[in-house]
Amino acid sequence: MSSYGRLSVVTALLFFLASGRAAALTLDQQLDMIIDVYRLSPALCDIDQGLKDPEMASVGEVLFSTPVLSGYQDTSCATCHLDQRALTDGLPMAVGVGAEGEGEERLSGDGVVVPRNAFTLFGRASSEYEVFFWDGKVLAQDGKIFSPIGEGKDLGFRSPLALAAILPLLARDEFLGKQSFIESTAHLDLIDSSYYGEKVDAANEVLQLILADTNNQLVGQLLEVLEENGFSAAQVTLPFVGNALASFIAEKVSNCPKTDWERYLDGHVDALSTEEKRGAIVFFGKGRCAACHSGSRFSDFQFHSIAAPQGDLGTHIHGQDIGRAGVTYDKDDRFRFRTPPLLLVSETPPYGHSGAFSSLEEVVLFHMNPIPFFAEKGWNSTREKLTYGKILGSRSELLQYIDVTSSEELESLVAFLRTL
Repeated sequence: MSSYGRLSVVTALLFFLASGRAAALTLDQQLDMIIDVYRLSPALCDIDQGLKDPEMASVGEVLFSTPVLSGYQDTSCATCHLDQRALTDGLPMAVGVGAEGEGEERLSGDGVVVPRNAFTLFGRASSEYEVFFWDGKVLAQDGKIFSPIGEGKDLGFRSPLALAAILPLLARDEFLGKQSFIESTAHLDLIDSSYYGEKVDAANEVLQLILADTNNQLVGQLLEVLEENGFSAAQVTLPFVGNALASFIAEKVSNCPKTDWERYLDGHVDALSTEEKRGAIVFFGKGRCAACHSGSRFSDFQFHSIAAPQGDLGTHIHGQDIGRAGVTYDKDDRFRFRTPPLLLVSETPPYGHSGAFSSLEEVVLFHMNPIPFFAEKGWNSTREKLTYGKILGSRSELLQYIDVTSSEELESLVAFLRTL
């Protein structure tokens, strides 16, 4: 069916759900129609079979957990992707080099704030997951992998996940070291001063410098695992690291338990309560959530603005985070961010690119009406109080069509989200 045809079918379904005729069907019958029209299926544990590589996964496991790749040897991938927090860190914004501990412990030290919310890794190993990061700076399209360091396939990355996995390793403050005129690291000096594809060559040089330090216990552990799996230190390049990390991530997320929603999709009608089923119908119906949070991963992988507050920190000039516009340089993309997939959403607070929303109730209500958020919390900063109008002006027109009008509907919608 063409995209136009599917749009017509979805539109017809929305009209039907809003009509009195839908009330003649049971909740399960209405959900059967929704599942069929939207072609929904379990997706949390889907992985790209091409990522399966036991030897690379074994190396990737060590690379994921070792801090030896960071400038101060104090930060690893596992620092911000914790098992007990569904592979997030539980912080509004991640904290990079210079900090100690996990989660909130990292807020008390001298760590550098990485001005975006850390996302879960669940769902990212699927072959259908093609847009990575809040701004989509890694994107698979037409058989190519586009990124800030060049076309990934030509560089040797096997998947967009592999390329996405190494970008934090190239980021000042997140991994390389602190920006400072007084002190710096070899990572920072070699990589941060390089541009575009030159960063790959610089990172390869850094990796070889790290592995040459055989007196370092962490290096010794990595060399041992490399040898056990048939690799040599000379083979460790940036694409090798990315491919190994992707294989490990795929292995790590492939054996996840079924959520209540996925059990329902498998035919267990008692997996959802009556309230949760009503919330699902609101989600796909009058709530219009599926206009953006579509498909089995609950994301259209496009870029929209909900006019999320900025706060005091951002990735761009003057502490702003202009979102997708930082990649496309298109003014119309300002404050637009990739639609976040909702799998395991109840386990990954806080929400939004800046982690401004502490609960599901807060972020769902903000989609419908941002005014109560500021009425309750005030403004995060004087700057935002004076400039929020331009962010509000970026708010997607799709949000104008939400028709949730009672607290019961809002509560049932949030209850459904907790089943994902």
